Amino acid sequence: MRVTILGHAGLFVESEATTILVDPWLFGSCYWRSWWHYPPSPSPADEWLSPSYLYLSHHHFDHFHYPSLRRIDKSSHVLIPYFGNDVMPEELARLGFSTITEIRHGTPLELAPGLEVTSFQYGFDDSALVVADHDAVVFDLNDCKIRPADLERLRRRFGSPDLMAKSHSWAQGYPNCYSADNPTDLTLLSRSDYIADFVASVRTLRPRYALPFASMVCFLHPDSWPRNADVITPPEIADALAESPVPGTEVLVLGPGDTWEHRSDGPGAGPATTSVIRRADVADYYAARHERLEALRVQASPAIDRSLAEEATEVPDVATVTDYLDRFLHALPLGIGVVLRRPVLLRIIGERACWVLDWRTRRAERVEAPPVTFASCVELPAAVLARAIRDRILHFVHISMRFRTHVREGGISIDFAFWSLLAMWELGYLPLRRLVNRRFVSVAWRRRAELLALAGAALGQRGPLAARMASRFIASEERPARRS
Repeated sequence: MRVTILGHAGLFVESEATTILVDPWLFGSCYWRSWWHYPPSPSPADEWLSPSYLYLSHHHFDHFHYPSLRRIDKSSHVLIPYFGNDVMPEELARLGFSTITEIRHGTPLELAPGLEVTSFQYGFDDSALVVADHDAVVFDLNDCKIRPADLERLRRRFGSPDLMAKSHSWAQGYPNCYSADNPTDLTLLSRSDYIADFVASVRTLRPRYALPFASMVCFLHPDSWPRNADVITPPEIADALAESPVPGTEVLVLGPGDTWEHRSDGPGAGPATTSVIRRADVADYYAARHERLEALRVQASPAIDRSLAEEATEVPDVATVTDYLDRFLHALPLGIGVVLRRPVLLRIIGERACWVLDWRTRRAERVEAPPVTFASCVELPAAVLARAIRDRILHFVHISMRFRTHVREGGISIDFAFWSLLAMWELGYLPLRRLVNRRFVSVAWRRRAELLALAGAALGQRGPLAARMASRFIASEERPARRS
């Protein structure tokens, strides 16, 4: 088995019998010119564009990248997770792919003799992938926030992996795009939480090789450029594991184009061998990171300037935005205002007027003077708001880092609830009557252990990053923030 890192969360897996392309964001930027590859990705090789199989872990642009998917051979067999409600099959069909298979949670699928893949789904729209053959097991945990108990189950089922690839840095705007009346509201997640989560996963799985992965990005747009200071780099992960080593595990700091290979010549031919082929000058990209980022910013400036010029002409229609937010609020359960007692404000940067999302009345209204009492105020560029609503992906704004939010005293959990409920609605999980169908019930039953764990998080149980991420989205206004 040979695994080539393509950049960020992209992998190209080769076996004797077949090839698998995973999460191909192969070039360019995403999230409205905010995210860029770091280190830069090489030009896509021909074989990357013509895989036997294509696996897409979830629908976010840094994994489901439309420009990259348009260039991939449409005869490739696409594999996607079987979520409770998903838009990916329809969108892949529109892109021209004709063979699409949804993989049920935890059910292995044989791609070639002796080679299986298993998809493990988490949350409403995320998944991890296990690739296993006779001699090697690769865990692509991607940016899933998997609970330690589930990691332990994976290890018992497959054994300790030969290679574990896992994210290690921020993929959403909290707390770095936030300000708050009470600084404590910005301490629910920190750099140390992400580093500790990676180390804890290594301790649970005990992989032969641990790869900091799915966080190889930089931010070159003027709106998100300051976020480069917040990035947690692979060398930081390597340093943490050097200070607290896990016996038998080696950390690999690899970059785009680098390859990990596990080779066996068959029974009786001696032990399998593992090798790493380094093609990227990764060390220099992190040792001279500031200089490299400045050079990339200059290189990307023509594309960003064109995008800024296009955005300058885009103004969202007030009635369209109001109607969109109204439909979101009307999709929420009756009584939501009992839990979420203060409104959230949505404002275009530079304007005084804002939209008030009132949970009690389940209505959105644009007003010239915002109310004195609110939970949070979200500000974003006009063009981003217009495009996000046009494409029904307003919750992607949080990932893009092209926004800023101010939180009033005690309002952080309402802000988290806003983003979580918005994502649920845009993914098709709200109103709740939409969940009364065979597909959702079958998915929920197969993933009942995860649902029980989420219920525990809602009741205040706190654990590592996965539980904290879950519980922060469903905490009520009255529950004070607590650190584990």
